Amino acid sequence: MAGLWQRGYAPLVAMLVMLVLALPGFFTLPPVDRDEARFAQSSAQMLASGDVIDIRLGDEPRWKKPAGIYWLQAASAGLTGAPGEIWSYRLISLLAAMASVGLTVAIARRVMGEGPALLAGVMLAASFLMGGEARLAKTDAAQLAAILASLLVLARLFLPAGRAQVPVASLPLAMGFWAAMAAGILIKGPIPVLVGFGTLALLCLYRRDLALLRALRPLPGLALLLVLVLPWLIAITIRSDGAFWTASVGEDLLAKVGAGQESHGAPPGSYLAALWLTFWPGAALFAAALPAIWRGRREALVIFCLAWAVPVWLVFELTATKLIHYVLPAYPALAILTAWGLQRAAPGRWAKSVASLLAVAVAVLLPVALWVGAGQVGGVLGWPFWLGAAALLPGLALFLTGLWRNRRPAMTGGLAGLGLALAVMLYPTLARMPQLWPSVALAEAGRAHPGCRLVTLGFGEPSLLFLTRAEVRFATPETLPGLLAEPGCVLLAVASGTAPEGVQPAGRLEGFTNLGTGKRLDFALYLRP
Repeated sequence: MAGLWQRGYAPLVAMLVMLVLALPGFFTLPPVDRDEARFAQSSAQMLASGDVIDIRLGDEPRWKKPAGIYWLQAASAGLTGAPGEIWSYRLISLLAAMASVGLTVAIARRVMGEGPALLAGVMLAASFLMGGEARLAKTDAAQLAAILASLLVLARLFLPAGRAQVPVASLPLAMGFWAAMAAGILIKGPIPVLVGFGTLALLCLYRRDLALLRALRPLPGLALLLVLVLPWLIAITIRSDGAFWTASVGEDLLAKVGAGQESHGAPPGSYLAALWLTFWPGAALFAAALPAIWRGRREALVIFCLAWAVPVWLVFELTATKLIHYVLPAYPALAILTAWGLQRAAPGRWAKSVASLLAVAVAVLLPVALWVGAGQVGGVLGWPFWLGAAALLPGLALFLTGLWRNRRPAMTGGLAGLGLALAVMLYPTLARMPQLWPSVALAEAGRAHPGCRLVTLGFGEPSLLFLTRAEVRFATPETLPGLLAEPGCVLLAVASGTAPEGVQPAGRLEGFTNLGTGKRLDFALYLRP
């Protein structure tokens, strides 16, 4: 591996590490409620209908997010020829995660050598949060890749000299910044604007001039951005009669700022507290590098990373609705700062002790938490759990050796080993617990009764919509009589409420609503021949 990064292949090595770390559970993990299943099902319906303007989830419009991610997922599912398989929609997140770690290395190389830059990329790839986003068919990995593409352009203008550097960009490079911004807007909306333009504004303020902005050629750049973004925005505004803006801005964006949506509220500081788990195992090195980062706070790279990470972090800390992936755009900056700090000065004994404690504590607590959680849901821990738990030991030993002896290759290998051990232990184990995936059991029950319509009462998770190719009917107590009045066989699954007359008991199923809420469900199955 050392020879590869010495020849300039560090971005490719980091991307390969990300691929390997994302594979455990990638194909076997069922559709995860609720966001992944919503995105995948909407993309499947876009592929089936051929309508690339409107976005639908079942019979309902889904206008909370722009269409870019649905275009990408629909294209991926169509090209793979497996539109009924969830992995075909996850491929976009996997490719975007690989691109993100490669771009992280490319940004880091503006200031540091191939080895430290590779450490930053592997640190991001091995993190718990990046691993989750790489194997879920959502927007966040793709958004991160677009953000990092724009920040790479800014890094080439600002680094390594900072204020002393004369920003010069070719026309293709400058237009790359605006094209990346347009891609981010079409994928997620305002967040890439916050990170990209926010970083640009703070760097201009630090330099006390507009040389960076002038180098980006703002007039043709804005024209390119509008050319790329406006056609779909105009089309969806006309198609939805303006309702897209109400749903995306009013009901989604502004509502999350003011109050915690879907029981996801948390106080300021929650992301900082969660960092030591979500950025693990790199969080341990981040703790060790903090003294060096603080001492070098006036260096150009530190200024660049702080202008990048601090605004987005503060915005989400102050936003009422909190989900752990919201601060993902700041994690590459933390990885780069950590690698730079470790290169600049070896951590002291106290910093190494704190880092070791963090690394060991999480490595012990994660298997214990998974073991306890499996017992609570009645799950059985199979060989992937024990293999992953055992693999934590050599990964931890290599990591600690690199930390205490100041050997960067050992730290890099230890990060990759710990990330792989966590992935093997966690994701295949979750996939092998049927209690966590009631939609899978309900879809199988429906297929066991060919010719019967599957109707549910008290259960409407989008994963079941995806697994049945939108053929399931979600009933309420008011609509159930009408659905049963239609001719033909009906398999009814009742999670809450009373079964109607004229149906025959057909068994029971138990499970939990989704990984987020964990509400226990007891399904009664009925057959109306």
